[in-house]
Amino acid sequence: MGAFCDLHLHSCLSPCAEDDMTPWNMVGMAKIKGLDVIAITDHNTALNAEDAMAAGREYGVEVIPGMEITSREEVHMLAYFPTLEDALRAGDEVYAHLPSISNQPALFGNQLMMRNGDTPSGTLDKLLINATDLSINEVCGLVRLHNGLALPAHINRGSNGMIGALGLMPFLPEYPVVEVYRGVDCPAYATKGRFLLYSSDAHRLEEIQERVFELPVQPTAKAVLDLIRSRQGG
Repeated sequence: MGAFCDLHLHSCLSPCAEDDMTPWNMVGMAKIKGLDVIAITDHNTALNAEDAMAAGREYGVEVIPGMEITSREEVHMLAYFPTLEDALRAGDEVYAHLPSISNQPALFGNQLMMRNGDTPSGTLDKLLINATDLSINEVCGLVRLHNGLALPAHINRGSNGMIGALGLMPFLPEYPVVEVYRGVDCPAYATKGRFLLYSSDAHRLEEIQERVFELPVQPTAKAVLDLIRSRQGG
């Protein structure tokens, strides 16, 4: 039995996501599409993970609490955590490392927090899509400190992929697990010998991927995290 996954989803707390990407809508769509395990990975915060995990328990979809953290090099790093508490503690630290620049919803989009079944519970002030002042190594260290796993997001796409931001992909043994974006060419050297994840980076409900990426594990969040950890050598 395998696990069909989409491990990179943005809720309405990310200003670049649509407002209807509420936690319960996202998990409901994942259920409709037949996914077993998803990860909620808002920019530099994990505050909508709690409602997503509650929806997951109701709909029978396993939800990994996570984030997409932007390093000071402008590299996007995915972070996955074994528990909500780990994710929230890490999220508080990451948020503290963002610059004190307020979001302007008319320009960047809303940053909507949801609780208790998609009930709006407020907004976050700092603009979440900014880079933190943490280096890539510091991001990885912070995530490990909170029992999490960190890996480069969409290495082959745009200026926030590791290749675009750094000019090349560091060679192994660094970053043995990476996310690769489908539909965009990726240099062979960047993926050779690495364990590859393919996710949607969805910002709209219709972008959540179908049953196209399967991991050879039981369909649980723990099994997925254990597999990634083993491929990272942890």
